[in-house]
Amino acid sequence: VFSFQNYFVRRGESEFVGFQHYISLFSGMFTPGELGNAFIKSVGNTLFLLLSLPVSIALGLLLAGLLRLGDVKGSKVFQVLYYLPAVSSAVALNIVWRYIFQSNGFLNNMLHASTPWLSDDTLIKVAIVIKNSLNAMGGAMILYLAGMLNVPKDLYEASSLDGAGKVRQFFSITLPMITPVTFYLLITGLIGGLQSYADSQVFAKGDSGAATIVFFIWQQRTNGAAGYGIASSASILLSVCIMIITLIQFKVSNKWVYEE
Repeated sequence: VFSFQNYFVRRGESEFVGFQHYISLFSGMFTPGELGNAFIKSVGNTLFLLLSLPVSIALGLLLAGLLRLGDVKGSKVFQVLYYLPAVSSAVALNIVWRYIFQSNGFLNNMLHASTPWLSDDTLIKVAIVIKNSLNAMGGAMILYLAGMLNVPKDLYEASSLDGAGKVRQFFSITLPMITPVTFYLLITGLIGGLQSYADSQVFAKGDSGAATIVFFIWQQRTNGAAGYGIASSASILLSVCIMIITLIQFKVSNKWVYEE
């Protein structure tokens, strides 16, 4: 309802404006406009930050495979260490990572460089992708380990009799059998990634180079009478987008996700 209105908070009154707020959001695609450009930029930033999803899944799978198949000594300790970011405060993690990526922070000191991670529009997004990939790989690792433990042992025994090594077993048995875990990580990762907020607010300190859709919505809610309408319109578009992507994922899942 609010997405079709201008809402005057102090007076408690509203004014119907039709699809004007939706048109304003996409105006940046066709004509220069501060509001439309900000929204389109937030969409691009959010999509860029989603690059951390496949990276974290791949790293989690690699770690799980090494810990499960490599018989690593002290694997339980490694599991706890890698999983710690998944159960830590998002705000605390972002503050720590911001110190790491500062111009005089740990990363630049270690590399003997002066890379402007937090002041460059592109580099700050790269920093967030790196941060999110490393933070999320522990959660993916734990889920993949649980999935690997549920793979029937007789499949490995039968393949061993046929001469299959551990690497062949991993790609021919383990990987197909744990596709439900991959599907779950993709679903939850995309939903969470599209709703990213702490990265913009805490890590990037509101820098426009890392402003996401949800951060844009948060900014607009106090932007005059039209602010509520703009924020509501962006929220509706984001909700519809998440719903469509999730439905498509479920629709195509029967082509690659293993079902008992």
